[in-house]
Amino acid sequence: MDKANQNEPNTVDEILRQIEEKADTGEYLYRGEPEHYQEHPYYGKISSNLYRVFLEHEAFDVEADLDIEAVQASMLEETEEYFRKPVSEMERLSEIQHYGGKTNLIDFTTDYLIALFFACSGSRSKVKEGRVILQEKSQIASEDIERPYEPVHRVVAQKSVFVRPPRGFIAPDEVDVINIPAAVKQPMLTHLHRYHDISVKTIYNDLHGFIRNQNVHLEAYVEFYMS
Repeated sequence: MDKANQNEPNTVDEILRQIEEKADTGEYLYRGEPEHYQEHPYYGKISSNLYRVFLEHEAFDVEADLDIEAVQASMLEETEEYFRKPVSEMERLSEIQHYGGKTNLIDFTTDYLIALFFACSGSRSKVKEGRVILQEKSQIASEDIERPYEPVHRVVAQKSVFVRPPRGFIAPDEVDVINIPAAVKQPMLTHLHRYHDISVKTIYNDLHGFIRNQNVHLEAYVEFYMS
C-alpha cells in the first residue's frame, strides 16, 4: 500500500475523526485487522479461516475449484454427534467459531471502536500497520449477514455480527479501508481503555478470555505469593 500520501491520518484523533466521518454517511459493519495482508496469497482480501486453509495450498486453484459452502456442509455433518441435543446449523457454526474452529464465517462488529481494538491489539502486530475495514451492509446480501445464535458474554461485548461470504472472502474497497500506523496502536489502545472501557479484559470477558491471558495472571499471582 502506498504510504506516500502525507495527508493520511496518523494520530488517534485524526483516525477517529476519519472513521466517524465515513460512518455518518452510511450503514456499516466494521472489522479490525492487525495487518493489511497484501502479500501472496491474501492480496488484501478479508477471508474466513476455513477459506484460508485452501488459500495457503498453492497447487490448488481456490477461485476455480473451491465450493466453500459444500466444504462447510460436509464438516457440519460430522459435528452432529458432538452436540448433546439437536441444534440449528447457525448454532453449530457459532459454537465452532467461538472455540476457534474453522468455519466460513467472518467476524465483524457493529462498533468501530471495537474494530479499532482488534486492529491495534496483539504484541506481534505492534511493528506492522493495521487496518479497519468499513463494510457497507448494502453491498452484502442480507441472507449472508448472520447474528450469533444465543450470544455468549464475549459476543455481546464485541457486538459481533457474522458475514458468511459465498466465495469465502470479501475484497474490500480501498476507500473503505482505514490505515492504522504501527506507532499509533499503543496510544489508540490507551485511548480505548481510558475513554471507552475497551480492553483485553472487557473484550475477552469469559473463561476462554481468561485462559488466553492466563500467563499475565500467573505472573501477578507468583509475584504476590513470593513477595
